[in-house]
Formats: sequence, structure tokens, C-alpha cells
Amino acid sequence: MHNPIFTTRERFALFGLGIAQAFLLLLILLPAPHDSDVLRVAAPARERVLTRLSPYGPGFEQELLTAFCDRYGYELRWVKADDRDEALRLVADGYADVAVGFGAAPDDGDGMNGGLSGFTAFDARPGDGDEASGAAATSPAETDSAPGVSLAALLARLATGADQTPLTDLVAGPAYDHARPVLVRWSEPDLPEPVNAVLRDTGSGGATADGQPGVSLRSALLLTAWESSAGPAVPGLLSPSGGPSTLSAAVAAEASATTRTATQPAPDATRHALVDGDSWRLWQPFMAEPTAGRATGKPLSYHWYWRGDDAPLATRLTEFWRMRTAPADTLLDDLTERYFGFLPESLGVPEDGEYAGPVDIFDLMDLMTVVAEKLPAHAPTISRAAAQSNIDPLLLSAVIFQESRFDASARSKTGVRGIMQLTQNTALLLKVNRMNPSQSIRGGARYLRMLWDSLDDLDLQPWDRWFFTLAAFNQGPGHLRDAIRLDQQLGGSGRTWRELKETFPKLARPRYHALTRYGYCRGYEAVAFVESVRYYYYILNGLVVLSRPEAEHLAPLLDAVPVRWPAV
Repeated sequence: MHNPIFTTRERFALFGLGIAQAFLLLLILLPAPHDSDVLRVAAPARERVLTRLSPYGPGFEQELLTAFCDRYGYELRWVKADDRDEALRLVADGYADVAVGFGAAPDDGDGMNGGLSGFTAFDARPGDGDEASGAAATSPAETDSAPGVSLAALLARLATGADQTPLTDLVAGPAYDHARPVLVRWSEPDLPEPVNAVLRDTGSGGATADGQPGVSLRSALLLTAWESSAGPAVPGLLSPSGGPSTLSAAVAAEASATTRTATQPAPDATRHALVDGDSWRLWQPFMAEPTAGRATGKPLSYHWYWRGDDAPLATRLTEFWRMRTAPADTLLDDLTERYFGFLPESLGVPEDGEYAGPVDIFDLMDLMTVVAEKLPAHAPTISRAAAQSNIDPLLLSAVIFQESRFDASARSKTGVRGIMQLTQNTALLLKVNRMNPSQSIRGGARYLRMLWDSLDDLDLQPWDRWFFTLAAFNQGPGHLRDAIRLDQQLGGSGRTWRELKETFPKLARPRYHALTRYGYCRGYEAVAFVESVRYYYYILNGLVVLSRPEAEHLAPLLDAVPVRWPAV
């Protein structure tokens, strides 16, 4: 008698296994269940969302979202999205509630974005020479829309598979920020040879161990297709000597795999990328100099996008953004100042299209050289002085670079001397020899701490307090107090650097300094000093985060960073 292939018990087991597999597949395909006190946010891992380079906080969008969650009692939870399209799709399909962190280009009336034929927002396509070919229609969602505009048309275009209808309509919040896109291009015929892979901890964009979005190179740089004869490429980064260097071939291959180009350019085609202005300024100090570039005619508009089927959430989000438009509300202004206010105002791309560079490339090269050649000799002193005075040694290093470029014999026509450029009176107060570099560094750090402590009565936010401290270090505590009082007389609060940087220069004008106790002051120098120190501090922090070769010279300083910095 022939035995059956499966016994009855085995048939039941196989049937049960099939049911379990079908159930698991259903769980995967259906939107995740939503806990009403959890706000699920889909966002590309970009610098303005969750910072990697900036020492000034967790991120512009992160702080906005935290403010919303704190007000309405939500727990913030991140949902990984590699780009704008995926973030919108996740919200549309019910896997997330809000999408943030990207801009959309307004329609200029002829179906083009900002006058750039062939480019949609963050979507570069191969071109020939200065202009790309083809046309790109702008979807309704990519206009500078008022609240309540549905994004269903956009999502229908983005959706894949047989069902082109999204599960949820999306609502575009009001525009709260704008940045001009920059078209960057250069004409090197071949990919440069790979060197140290600075973003070596980046992967395919997966979530990190703490649940935050992972970082892929393309999304982190906020750049799309960099075209070359070998296909899409990635930009080079500034080498220690100031010359070009690049990322590894593996990272370039990742960028190639994620881009959406229809055809390959000619062997001598210029490489192109479209990047929003803020991200360009944030990343430019770490990138090799492109040969040319130009800004588009119209700005990108940043919005939050949220699901339209959750009435309580939609009501709260609408209220939150209505509050941001109130004259007394300064949250957006204060965050913008802290995260972007120190960046050079110019995008480095003037109207005539000739590339000028948003920062002095030789100044950056000088910084890299000083970090590699001069800083190591003073690193032990900086670490001890920073630890004793509860100051981040990278900030102290930024002050030293701004003051003297680490030149212990530096002299100024105004009478300041030494590596920290102390006045004679300050050196006597601190009981140090200002021409002795070790004493000057220790004294300068103590003086910064003394100035910080003297501002205790003002009840300032930590970073504003440090910026006030730097201004006092440059122009003296008396002139700082004059600027605070003048700002209050002019209707300001006198409690934010955003306000004070507008008021300080007025102390150089007779009609204003006549009203003050200490009289004339080169307030414009105070502003320039603070912004320069902030910028150098940002760059030094970025060098460490990106594991640049310069980081090995900065690493010995990191053990001295105060535990509660900057609130110390």
C-alpha cells in the first residue's frame, strides 16, 4: 500500500503555517497601529532635521517638533525616510503622521522650477553644459500653498503598484522658511581617486540603535545626482591641505544606486547637483570647491505635511502654526538664528553666475593648517584651561584662532597682545603674562568664565549667554551692558543675541552712544567677532563628527568638554 506524502497531522501543521504566514504578510502590508499620544514623524536624515555637524542643539526641526509635542502631550517617534517622496508616501499610507525636513519649489507659471529647465525640487537630471534638457512639471503640492491644500495628486503620482490612490489625503502647513536652491556644477572629466571615507559610519539610511533615522550620504548632504562620465557621483570634501579629496568608491556607488537618472551623460558632461541654500552653506566648509554654480530664481518653501484624516491632530497642528505667526512669538526666529545665523549671508553664487564661494577658501585652508600644525603644541594647555573654567575646549580653540591664528607673538594696533589678544589691564586683573602662551590661554579661559558668571542676573538661554560672553570678551562688559540697555530702550528684550547683534553696531553712531554710560564702541566688531567664533566652532565640531584627518589633533581636547555644556 502506497504511503501518503503527508500525514493528517502534517497537513494541519502546513495549513497552520500558511495561515501564520498570511497573517504576518497582512501585518506588514497594513498601516501600523497608531497610539494617539505618539507623534510619528517621517523625515530624511538631513542636517536641519537632526544635526550631525552643529554643536548648537539637536536640530532645527527636532526642536520645533519637541515644542509641539511638549505643548500637546505627544511622544515624538521617528520614522525613517530616505527622501521627500518616501516621507510623503509614509504619511499617505498611514505609517507616519507628519513629514518634515524638506522644501518644495514654487511653480513659476510655465511648468518649470525657478527657471531651471529639467529640474524639480531636489531632483537633478543629466544635462548638457549649463542647462539641463527636458521639462519637469510641478505638482500642486510643490507650490507655496496655504494650509488645507490636499497633496493627493502628488501622492498619486508617487504611489507604486496597481492602486494609485493614497490611503490618506495630506495637508500642507503654511510656509515657515525659504531658501534659494543652488545649482552647483564642475567639469572634472573623471571621478577623483578615493581617499579617506569621512562619512564612514553612514549606511543605506537605516534607523540607528536609538530609533532615530539613519544617515545616508545623499540625504545628509541634501544633494541629488552629481553627474559624471561614469554616472552619478558624490562631491569631494576639503582635504587638510585645501586641495580636493573625495569619498570612497563604495559611498559613490551608493549614491549611484539611489539616484533617478534616465540616461547617462556624455563623457565630457558637466556634473550637476541641486541643493537648497541653507544646506549648501552648512556643508560647504567641508567640501572641495566647485568650479562654478548659480542660484535659481525662486526659493524653496519649507512646510510640514500631515495626515488629513486625524481631526484632533490636524486641529492641534493648525493651532501650533497659527501661534508661530503671532507677533510676540519668536520661536522660529530664535531657532533660525541659533542654527543658521552664524553662516555667511551669501550663498557664494552671485546673480551673474560666477562662483565666489560663501566663505574665504583660504581662510578655511588656514584653519585646517593651524589645527594640524599649531594646535597640537597647545592642546594640553587648552584642555586644562577649558576643564578648569568649564568651557568646551573646541569653543576656546575657536576663540584663539579668531584672535591670533595661534600666533603667540601676535600684536594689534589697539594694544592687545598674545595668543588670546588680552589687553594689559585684563592681563593685570588675571595676573598673567599675556605674551606667555600657556598663561595667556589659562587667563583667557578664566576671563571668559568670569564674563559668563557676571551675566547670571539676566536669566539668558545658555547659547545666548555664551554669545553675550563672547561679545563682552571682544568689547568689554561695560559696552555689552550698554548694548543691552539700548536694545531695551528701542523696544527689545535685551535677552537674545538675535536682537543684540542688530543693536550692538549702533553704539558706533553718536546719536546712540551718546545715550550710553560707556560711550563709543566698535559694536560692529563685536558682532563680527561673535559670528566668526561661532562659525569656527561649528567647523571644528564638524571636523570631529565627520572623522576628518584633522580630528586626530582635536581628539585630545574632547575629554575636557563639560558634562552639562552649554548650560554650565
